[in-house]
Amino acid sequence: MAKVIVLGGGFGGLAAAHELRRQLDREHEVTLVANDDRFFVGYAKLWDLVGTRPLEQGTGRLTALDAQGIRFVQAHITAIDPARRAVETTAGSFDADYMIVALGAGADNEKLGTAGRGSYDLYDPDKLPAMRAELGRIERGRVVVAVLGTPYVCPPAPYEAAFLLKDYLRRRGVQDGVEVVVTTPMPSPLPVAGPEVNDLVANSLAGQAIDLRTGQEGAEVDTGARVVSFASGAPLDYTLLLGVPRAVPPPVIADSQLAGAEGWIWPDPATGRTGFERVYAVGDCTAIENLPRAGVFAEALGRVAGANVAADITGGQGARYNGSGYCFLEFNGRRAAALEGEFFAKPKPIMRMAEPNPETYARKEAFEAERLQSWLGLRPSSPTA
Repeated sequence: MAKVIVLGGGFGGLAAAHELRRQLDREHEVTLVANDDRFFVGYAKLWDLVGTRPLEQGTGRLTALDAQGIRFVQAHITAIDPARRAVETTAGSFDADYMIVALGAGADNEKLGTAGRGSYDLYDPDKLPAMRAELGRIERGRVVVAVLGTPYVCPPAPYEAAFLLKDYLRRRGVQDGVEVVVTTPMPSPLPVAGPEVNDLVANSLAGQAIDLRTGQEGAEVDTGARVVSFASGAPLDYTLLLGVPRAVPPPVIADSQLAGAEGWIWPDPATGRTGFERVYAVGDCTAIENLPRAGVFAEALGRVAGANVAADITGGQGARYNGSGYCFLEFNGRRAAALEGEFFAKPKPIMRMAEPNPETYARKEAFEAERLQSWLGLRPSSPTA
């Protein structure tokens, strides 16, 4: 019997655990350890923010894994020893024959100051009620969606947020009195995507009267004055600031032997293998050249890592990831586009994105529903607004 431990309950961890359970006989033990027992697709937070659908209706519980032959342990991971394939947690110590690390990324929220003073981490699900309440009170002013540093998780999300916020304000009838601004330190919305995609995004933002400000580096937030300033460019006063924090490696990763440059794990991009025997790493806690930190890529490499562990155990053929994938970008009016690409292509990634349309929005809904159903047995309700 082999024991496999998966650290993390996001896209990468769930994909890996289910691939292991699919390929391995039940005599082999698969354990998933995560700090939170919730799983939801990230863009469902934006639907909650603008009143499309409560986040809870698209949230599955990891306790459902036990019925699928995957042992779930809810605990905070305090230390990782990759040489021994052992972890320390608030629920005790665990060791295994194989380990897959999929702990995601942390958030550097220092610039946002004290939450509740008009500035929030756009990605924080626990702050959604407060964000939604402040947004609902705005009659005049400025809402700023600010990318506060790079790298950050889910590159299209700030622009999705801007489109959805504009639609929300329009439904409330206050769009003329509330300006929406999105800022980024990068020279274009999605630099890796190339000029055609960036022109499409920039022109679509302009068409909705959303002010896009690129090259806004070194953002500093004064929560008392409600002003965000930049190393270059004019400062912005705001009524509500929704910040997109710089992604940072989780401390338990940065403090471990797994940490490479800047505290991230640098696995083999095609297999997920690390420099430690029988230890794999996937998802946002890793750094892979040109690969965005987004759920679909964590899922893809998680599935590959799970297949490779299963092959190690059974003597079967492993798998390789080719770097292909996509991210959804939701526009106004229940339309979406899929930013698709071959991210390992040389000399640079090959990217493409069609005009947004209702069919891709339906595909986005289906993406969420399929994962919640197959991984956790949940059937989410469809967005209604």
